[in-house]
Amino acid sequence: MDFRAACYGVGLMHGNDETGGVASPSDETLMRRVGRGDRDAFVELVRRHQGGVVNFFRRMGDSKDAEDLAQETFLRLFRYRKQYRPTAKLTTFLYLLARRTRIDHLRKLERRQRLREAVAGEAEIERSVRDGGRALKDRAVEALAELSEEMRSVVVMSVFQGLKYREIAEIMDIPVGTVKTRMFHAVRRLREVLNDA
Repeated sequence: MDFRAACYGVGLMHGNDETGGVASPSDETLMRRVGRGDRDAFVELVRRHQGGVVNFFRRMGDSKDAEDLAQETFLRLFRYRKQYRPTAKLTTFLYLLARRTRIDHLRKLERRQRLREAVAGEAEIERSVRDGGRALKDRAVEALAELSEEMRSVVVMSVFQGLKYREIAEIMDIPVGTVKTRMFHAVRRLREVLNDA
């Protein structure tokens, strides 16, 4: 079963919510059917809950990304279809998935912001060294000397040697995330030193 086709088949994020006069099966029954590969059961679950999930994200302040986050939540529900056990209401499980989706989304945004700041900081250091007068260059060299060996190595390899974070991580035998963290702290420390000078 193709998840995205199923979502678009029900008009996910477009508010199609028509119901017939026949008694509907419970969410848990539908989820068991989804686990056995029943596409129509999944379509029905998405129809029932898409509005509530989108509204959850909007009310949490994610208006711009609410529909994408809802789609990711239903994708996660689909991935867990075979592991799902009806120990609680399906909506409880669905909003647990929605909450985790939102947390992951916020972490991703935070990582992007840190990376933007690090890149901006690198450019600032490079400009200071390249465009500044002799006194500014001397202050930059002094500030660089004040960094720990680990942070100084990352700055030198990235800013002065032009290496990518992945390459620095390989050279230093550390994760790329550690390289980014060291660069972030190094840039912050260099700014403090240069602003105090």
